[in-house]
Formats: sequence, C-alpha cells, structure tokens
Amino acid sequence: MIDNWPHKEIDWYSEYKFRHAPLTTRWLSCPGDEVKGLTSLTARNTHKHLLITPLDDGAISIWSPTNSTDIREVARSKPGVLSTPPPPASRKSRVVELGDNAVASSELDRIYVASHSTLIELSLTTLQTISFTKFPFSISTLSSEVVLPHPLTVGTTLTLHLHDPRIASANAAPSTVLPQTFPENYTNHAPLFQPSPLAILHHPNNSLYVAGRFPSILCYDRAMWPRLQGTLYSGASLCSLAADGIGGLIAGGNYNGRGTLESYNLAPAQDLPQQKNRQSAAWGKILSVAKQGARVVSCDSEGGISWFEKDCRYVVRRKDVYEPEYQLEVGTLTPELAYGPARKVVVMEGGEGEGLGVWAGDRLGVLAPSRKDSEDEEEGDGVLVESKEEILENEMAERMRMALHAHAHDLRILGTPGGLT
Repeated sequence: MIDNWPHKEIDWYSEYKFRHAPLTTRWLSCPGDEVKGLTSLTARNTHKHLLITPLDDGAISIWSPTNSTDIREVARSKPGVLSTPPPPASRKSRVVELGDNAVASSELDRIYVASHSTLIELSLTTLQTISFTKFPFSISTLSSEVVLPHPLTVGTTLTLHLHDPRIASANAAPSTVLPQTFPENYTNHAPLFQPSPLAILHHPNNSLYVAGRFPSILCYDRAMWPRLQGTLYSGASLCSLAADGIGGLIAGGNYNGRGTLESYNLAPAQDLPQQKNRQSAAWGKILSVAKQGARVVSCDSEGGISWFEKDCRYVVRRKDVYEPEYQLEVGTLTPELAYGPARKVVVMEGGEGEGLGVWAGDRLGVLAPSRKDSEDEEEGDGVLVESKEEILENEMAERMRMALHAHAHDLRILGTPGGLT
C-alpha cells in the first residue's frame, strides 16, 4: 500500500513515544462525579485543547492543560443547566448506545448536548443555557463536530435533520421554557428506513455519512439534501465514524459479537482496497475511533485502547484502562476482569496537553506517555523498542491469557464436570 498520509502534519517524536514509550493514565474527574459524555475543541485565543464533559447532575465541566504535564478543571456550570422534562410516560423509551451526544464549536463558542428529544445550546463563556430545540423523536446521535458554514446534523431514532446553529443562536433568547413547535428545517428532514443512527460524520469531501444499527453506511450530499446519494455496505453494526486524513473513512462497531474496525476508500483516483478487521480489532464492541498521527486509535467495551497502522489490521500496541476504585466495588472479580468500557477517545493536539482524552466507565482521564520515561530518554537511557516479532508474540500471549480467563470464568459459573457428579 502506498504510504501517502499527510506526513507534514505528524509529530514524529510524539509518534515514537505513543508507539514505544510507557503510557500512563491520569484520572481527572472526582470520584463523586459521573461523566455522561465527552467532547473537545481547541480554544481560539490560547490554542489549548479543551476537554468538555456533561455530568450526571446536569452540569458542564471544562478541563484545560495548564502546562505540559498538568490538566485541571478550569470551569464548571451550575447543576441542572442540562435538565429537560422527561419524555411522556406513554412513549416507550429507547436505550441509547454507549456513546457521546455532545458536540462543541470554538467558532460559535457553543456546546450542544442532546437530552431525550431536545437539543440544548449553551454558551462556553457564561455556561448558561441559550436555547432549547425540540425534535419529533429521541435524539440518538449528533454529528462529530460543528465547522462553519456547515450545519449541525441531528440524528433521531427515525430521522436526520440539518440544524443551523447560527439561526438558533441569533433568534433564541435565554429561556427555560421548551418551544412547542419544531424548528423550521424540520420539513427538510431525511427519513430513515431503518431506525437508530449512532454516528454522523461531516467529511472534508463535502459529504455526510451516517452509520448505526443497519448494515450499510449512508452517504448524503449536503447540496442535494435530503436525497440519499449512495451507501457503503458493511454488514456490521457501526457506532463511530472518523476521517482518515487521505480522503477515506474509518468506522468502528461490532460484527457477530466482536469488535470490527473498517476503512473505506472514498477517492476513486486512489487504488486503495476496503479493509475490514474482524479478527484482531477487539474482543468487545469498538465504541470510538479516531486518527492519531500515522495511526488509528480505538477503544472498546472491554476497557481496551488499541492503536493500529493505517490499514486498520496491524496492531501497533494495546493498553487496558480501568479505575482502581472499580475493582474494590466488584471485589468478587479478579483485577483482570474488573474493567469498565472505554466509551470514547479524543485526540489532544501536540504541545501542552499532548495525549488522549479518555471517557472510561463513568470517569474522565488522559492517557499520555510517562513524563519520567521521557526525561530518562532525554538523559540517554533510551526506551526499549520491541521488534515486530516480539510484538506479535506478546499479542498472541495476551489473546491466550484473555481466553483462559474467560474460560475459567465460565467454569466458575457452570461448574466443572467433576463437580457435577
């Protein structure tokens, strides 16, 4: 495969550290806070990468790097700014997939959070509610980012809507009263013949891609909205989409109970094959995918974060993330089985705050190369680099270890043949 990723955008020193140096996870949120989502943006004035999390008490928390090794909470709204009336008791509630229904915009200084069938708009400066916009069905996903002049796309269980955030911000006044009418662009919605979209991506090629609990990725051209332009067949249930930086598409989800990591070529001029990794992608469902440097990073329902080469097949490295306190709460399990799901990863830019923002279980953390090892490296101690053969051997050993633990867990539940006689 031709190596044509945009290398000029890659920090190769950071690339080396994430491939070979020891990684540490620092948990940021307080034990009493339950994180309900994760989004990020780069501040226009300071160029720092901010992590923004909705909390279980209806508040918004903002985290920012204060130096190259420290990330602190810089702002928190009052509790309840995300509160909305619950859906009618007569309407059957749907269980939303583990994912993220929050998206922020640095250009508009806004964050948008979905709650039931309502889209909540808040100011990142005042942390006050600006507007509420109600949709006809429960919101299952939002587009991954808001970049003007492109709209925010809202996916409900049965429809897709183009929501212009500039109109909402200009016309809406701060209020706690939900409007009784739907937005004006509701008449231009795109119906879904199969329910539950779980991921929406505004691709740089001016197309809109939608994935969910249906076998194909839906493709729309915003200029021809709401007509469906085409589909990309997957056969899997996908819940995360990302652009790969070379005109293609990365998707993650599950196929027959196991994780699947897939790449699609969207540029006809490039002879790149479609890739579907359903063997070594993950033991559990892949919940989030992103492009980091020259690699693809994903996280899964088993609490693992994995890095792959751009073909989505060769595993660069893996790391499990979990909360030490979580093991104490489930004391009947061994530490190896006490992992919570890694729900989302966001790539933090180079410089201050370099690393990965991680939403794992109900907490927020940052995964980054160990600072101590970086200092040792600068002093000349170096970092031990494994060969490809050693990496493959370690990968096989890890898979065997996990298989044996799963087998032992099943035997404890069902009982051994000797124990049944």
